[in-house]
Amino acid sequence: MSKHLDITPLIQDWNFDPSQVTARMVEVENAELPEVQLRLDLGILQMKLNGRPDGQQPHGYESALKYYRQRILTERRSGYRLDGDACSELQQECVQVYYRYLALMVLKDFDRVIRDTAHSMEIFDLVEKYSESEDIMWDFLQFKPYVIMMNTRAKAEKLAANVQLNEAIEQIETGMNEIEAFLVKMEDDPESIQDCQELSMLEELIRDLRERGDEENPVIALKQKLQHAVRAENFEEAAKLRDSIQKIEVEAAPQTLNS
Repeated sequence: MSKHLDITPLIQDWNFDPSQVTARMVEVENAELPEVQLRLDLGILQMKLNGRPDGQQPHGYESALKYYRQRILTERRSGYRLDGDACSELQQECVQVYYRYLALMVLKDFDRVIRDTAHSMEIFDLVEKYSESEDIMWDFLQFKPYVIMMNTRAKAEKLAANVQLNEAIEQIETGMNEIEAFLVKMEDDPESIQDCQELSMLEELIRDLRERGDEENPVIALKQKLQHAVRAENFEEAAKLRDSIQKIEVEAAPQTLNS
């Protein structure tokens, strides 16, 4: 029997918790960038931060997406379609990228989550346009609401980290509209749209951001109420809110000493 390295020392002090995603960054010898590790029930998944998570270059390209996009471009006159093998490669890439952005979301690397979810959605679009099978197409598109939700969450959390809570909420509303438009396009049952888990998660995030605004900055909460009052043409309430905002801002402003 050949000698193999045992991973037990790596996982014995890093317990798997099925109730949450657990991830960490690790330094890699002779590498410019760290790599991300995701704790799974049977071990650890380690992925590159940039490029393909597995570090491979399929068909000599940075990704399977780029390879098949180029192939479609060069063979468009012959009516090239994505067959089962091509879609299998693209699906494998989606799965790899999924594990990575799942870990990166926990680590609050929002820029890379946005990048990876956008990559997955580009694959979905390619398969939707060029797959030779509707069944294969649905194998991809059924996950589109989830990917839109994760992309939206990352964009919103990035804005919220910069105390741009109103902009974050607007971003979430845009993402929710995109999910709803997709479900309508797929002719989904209206009741199932109401029960869409991704929409519920984004609604919960909006509530969380509003509560966060109330706790961290009362002015943000008042400005949100002001916007609602103006839209509702409740100008008396709007005037009171403006006075309250101005009073807080004056009290919070740095005081100057008279010479």
